[in-house]
Amino acid sequence: MVDFILQFAAAALASGGFAVVFRIPPKLLLVAALTGAAGWLVYLSLLPTSGTIMATFAAAAAVSLLAEVFSRKLKTPATTIAVPGIIPLVPGLRVYRSMEYFLNGDNLNGIDEVAITLLIAGAIAFGLAVVSAVFRLKKK
Repeated sequence: MVDFILQFAAAALASGGFAVVFRIPPKLLLVAALTGAAGWLVYLSLLPTSGTIMATFAAAAAVSLLAEVFSRKLKTPATTIAVPGIIPLVPGLRVYRSMEYFLNGDNLNGIDEVAITLLIAGAIAFGLAVVSAVFRLKKK
């Protein structure tokens, strides 16, 4: 339980920090931070049973759903909340590892890491797009 609280706090701090860097309006900082933390908890909850790609897709969909709901309540674009919200899901360590493998001449592991990184990035994009599309269709 303590691990989930620490992970929640770290994800909220990361999302909130990037929200500041992206110059999100101050009234939205907490919402963006909590959205990212909630998405990270979805990821952590599903990771043992679903695997990395599906957990990332579900977490990105959760971030998008929260961003769409909050955007309507706060009268702001959903991307203002969603972009900092997906920051904890970005596979930065995998990108670093793939570069390290390539620099060390281990091309096979480098290609493997790049492939997984691209699948994770696709899962993030698809998770955001599916929920956003549903909200756009609902609007019409």
